[in-house]
Amino acid sequence: MNHIKPPVFVISLMLCSNTGAQLSRCGTELTDNQKVFEAVLTDSVTSVFEINRTLHVSLFIVKDSEGEINVDTSGFNTAFSGLNKAFDKIKLDFRISSLNYIDNYHFDVLKKDGNEYDMVTQNFVTNTINLYLVSHLYDGNSQEVCGYTYYPAEKKEFIILSKQCMAEEFLIEQFGHFLNLYHTHETGFAEELVNGSNCSTAGDLCCDTPADPDLTGKVTSDCQYESMVQDENNDYYTPSVFNYMSFGPGECNKCYFSEEQFIRVLNCLLLSKSHLW
Repeated sequence: MNHIKPPVFVISLMLCSNTGAQLSRCGTELTDNQKVFEAVLTDSVTSVFEINRTLHVSLFIVKDSEGEINVDTSGFNTAFSGLNKAFDKIKLDFRISSLNYIDNYHFDVLKKDGNEYDMVTQNFVTNTINLYLVSHLYDGNSQEVCGYTYYPAEKKEFIILSKQCMAEEFLIEQFGHFLNLYHTHETGFAEELVNGSNCSTAGDLCCDTPADPDLTGKVTSDCQYESMVQDENNDYYTPSVFNYMSFGPGECNKCYFSEEQFIRVLNCLLLSKSHLW
């Protein structure tokens, strides 16, 4: 395995789309195991602080049947620079420690409940975050997606992205999930009310992110939320378009995690990811 010091690359970010079909944005799923994990979770910290920690990423690129990688590597450092900027408030840094190529083209079309297990078990660096890039990625419902990972309860230290989605927007979202953050429109616990009365047990479990009805198709080209959707109390949603864990469009330059989101990340690092180097 070759360890590299990533060079400075020129920006080259790709949109999460392909010719002929639009990819679903995210295939990360809230499982029953994760719900149990949340039910018994006891926070170690309750305020934001600088953790001053670097986590190493083992990057794997799967080749196609012609031996081609089919991804423009010139944007990788820019994408990781954006990822690190997103977590800079707590001084959490992600660094590519190795760049590896997988020659088995059967893994270039990857299915969550299919060949994922074989690829990961055959290509894995212990105690690092393993990031795999494939040409086509399918979730457990056979929907082609941009990327997915697993929440801490599953104890799986990897993230998988479509090569079409190797950009900071999707890196931040999946690394957020990996570190125990949910979409701001999560409904797996319960639907969050606009008035915030159930904010600690519903939605994304963060009371400082407003209730979100899922921004897909509800944001204008100038990044204004435009919908008359109401919650069960008939209150109108006023979500944030700019939170990293929302489905605000990429062109809206999402720019922040909330304080409670950072606290969740810190607790995850201390309680579930302390073994990562």
